[in-house]
Amino acid sequence: MQSETLVYYDISSPIQPRSYAPNPSKGRLALSFKSVPFKTTFVDLLDIGKVRQSLNCPATRKFDDGSDFYTLPMLAVPSQNKVIGDSFEIANYLEDTYPDSGGCLFPKGSKRTVLDYESPNKDSVFHVPITLNLGAKHADYAHFNTHVDTTFTSHVQLVSEYMPFNPETAEAVKASMAKRAHLPSWDVVYVHGEAREKLLAAFKANTKSLGELFEINEGGPYLEGKEANYADLIVGGWVNMMAECMPAEEWKDFKTWHGGVFGRLHDALKESYYICE
Repeated sequence: MQSETLVYYDISSPIQPRSYAPNPSKGRLALSFKSVPFKTTFVDLLDIGKVRQSLNCPATRKFDDGSDFYTLPMLAVPSQNKVIGDSFEIANYLEDTYPDSGGCLFPKGSKRTVLDYESPNKDSVFHVPITLNLGAKHADYAHFNTHVDTTFTSHVQLVSEYMPFNPETAEAVKASMAKRAHLPSWDVVYVHGEAREKLLAAFKANTKSLGELFEINEGGPYLEGKEANYADLIVGGWVNMMAECMPAEEWKDFKTWHGGVFGRLHDALKESYYICE
């Protein structure tokens, strides 16, 4: 089918047109996977709420005080005057609307042997709740998404210092992020020295069960072997954040963890579904 050009809203940064945040990366990968034409509108972190409200796109998450948490990505469909404001729902929309374009995000013949994954950090409590997508279509993928998010979010402190904020708004962004996490300053999340080594070791240990899922079906580099599906893009979105935000030597080491499964996944996704428009 002939596709219109959709508008994808992503986080502005000095590394654009590349993405660094995990959920925008998931959506960008899904668009590329489905071979759907799109153009990107980049939005500074401080402007996300204003832009989202201007498009009448409600927040999909709330802070622990009950206030709206306005996030990206969003996908606008101009011909339908429609805006989808969640990466998982974007994937569902693309699969439903473009079933014969690109690959299949939620293949019916999938073995689904990995989607019951549970994070070792599943009892963690976050000031900014992760997405649950309760009642969503493809609920097993939604479950997988929540638990992958939980594992990586539990160790996101490792990259907090290195997120590529726009220089002109960086201090205001850090102040805003610290406030919503009930921290006196964003600087307190920075971790160095022995504490960092311990957190890296915990991260490696807590990604072991996820890494092992990539070895169930021989041949790789994807969870079911040679063919990717949305579960791979979920993990790939987070691995992309590690690639963009980890110090170079730590990223080099991360790529070798658990037999190198995350490094192979990143390289395969980058080669086949490059996440720039």
